[in-house]
This record gives sequence, C-alpha cells and structure tokens, in this order.
Amino acid sequence: MSEEDHLPTVLIADDDPNIHFLLSDTLTRAGFAVLTADNGHSLIQIAQDQLPDIILVDLMLPGIDGYEAIRQLRNDTRTAHLPIMIVTARTNPADVVIGFDTGADDYVTKPYNDAELIARIRSLLRRTTKRSVRNPLTGLPGNVLIAEEIRYRLQKGDAFTLLYLDVNEFKAFNDAYGFARGDQVIRLIAQLCERAQQLFAPQSIFVGHVGGDDFVILCPTALAANLSLWLVTQYEQEVLPLYDEADRQRGYLIGYDRAGNLHQIPIGAMAIGGVSSRPDVTVDELSREAAAMKHEAKAFATSAVIIDHVRLR
Repeated sequence: MSEEDHLPTVLIADDDPNIHFLLSDTLTRAGFAVLTADNGHSLIQIAQDQLPDIILVDLMLPGIDGYEAIRQLRNDTRTAHLPIMIVTARTNPADVVIGFDTGADDYVTKPYNDAELIARIRSLLRRTTKRSVRNPLTGLPGNVLIAEEIRYRLQKGDAFTLLYLDVNEFKAFNDAYGFARGDQVIRLIAQLCERAQQLFAPQSIFVGHVGGDDFVILCPTALAANLSLWLVTQYEQEVLPLYDEADRQRGYLIGYDRAGNLHQIPIGAMAIGGVSSRPDVTVDELSREAAAMKHEAKAFATSAVIIDHVRLR
C-alpha cells in the first residue's frame, strides 16, 4: 500500500559491495527506500518477505544466477507481480533476450547513467501501477485501490478495522504441490473474502488483494471479530481438499524451513491481523500496524486471529 509520503522500495541484487553502496546512495537521494541482496538465494527470500516495489537484478549472481532468480520470482504467486529490471555488464543481445524470456520487464547496462536509471525505474513503476489496479489472478482491487479506500474511510471518520490475511507456510504448500495448486488456494481465499462481504455487510465491507496470499478486508469495527473467526473456520474446512489424502490423514506437510531443516507444517492454517482506525492515523501507519498484527498471528503454528493486540483465537 502506498500514499503520498510513502517511499517506494527498491531491492538491489548484486554481489559487488561497491555497486550496493553507489546505487543505494543514488536511489536514496532520488527518494527511494533501498534493500540489498548479494546472491540469488537472499534475493528471493527478501523479495518474498519484504515485497519491494521494484527489483534490480544483476545476471551474474552467486548461488542462483539472475536468470533463475527471475524465473523463480515469476513462478511464485507472492512475487509474480513485482516489476523486475536487469542491471548488468553483459552487452550481448542474447543475454538480454534470455532475461526478458525469464520474466524481466526492462534492462540497463553497466556502466549506467544515474539520471537515466532513475527515469527508467520511475517509468517502470508508473507502468506497473497502471496495470496493477486489480490483481490479475483474482480480479480484486490491488494496492492502489486499497490505499485509496483506506484514505477515503479515514477522511470520512467512520470506525473501521483493517484486517490483513495471510496463509501460514504458503511457500511450503507451493513447494509440495506446485504453483498451480497454490493459485487455487489464493482463489479460494478470494472467494471466501467475497462470501464474507456478502454475508456480513455487502455495502460496508471492502476486499482487496495485496499480492500472493496476502489479502486485506476493511469492515466496520463491530463486525471485525466475527468476520475474522468465520473466515478462519471456513478456510480450514474448504482448503482441505487441496491437500493430498496422505497429508490430510497425517495432519501436516513435511517441508523445509528457511535454514534447510526438515520440519512438520500444520495444514490449513490462516493468520489474520487487524488494527482499528483512529483519528490522525495515516494510511501507511495503519497498514504497518496491521502487518505487525498479522506477524503476531503467524507466530502460532495453528490458525490465529489478533486484532488490536488481542488474540481472539
């Protein structure tokens, strides 16, 4: 989500620390927030965890190279929508063609002109903003419309709660069953959110899709608790057919954590974090607080709902 004072975030993926320093300085002075990764593995992890506004990728990354990193980002529903620009010293047209084929949106060759690079980043962000008004997978309003709706409700002064939904261990589900079935989970969440909208208050509930398995619901504060509990219960029931029978019987998936260790992953768990509106809060502050509530809820192995620091489940 964004608003006028929000700094767009650029993730720089390059194994040269001098590039990190120089490019970070250039982008910071141009009004961007900066994240950095020095290999393909950290690029993918940071992109999944932080969801930057745009990614700059060097093709010659250690571990997973730039080509494979771009391909994996495009095949992951959480990051498939992120704009990606190649920044590379390779000048062979074939290299650039391969980069585009794997999913890059633009490229710049090193050494680059600072002014041109900034202009191309801003141009790509504008194009992405225009095409992401609605999420292409679910058709639900995307980040721009979500931010506008929050801003409108804050200006109106009505009491509402921002709910932030997320699936626990969604990466493990994708790893086990593939991104196509992962997309089915995302569509299921979208359908449940829309059913909740119709069931509780069609005229006063807004549903948006941030990206990947992240969804947002804006609802009257008086409805937030019951709506959240209904969503979690319905999800736990209706997601089960998307798991293989053996995993359903066992009650968990066997997957790898971030450190590469095998562990048991409970199936069908959803986290919902919520924060209630208040006077003088901004869109950015409210969205950050809702994200913090969601992270609190995700700390539990099973489904959890936390609204304004109170765990309801």
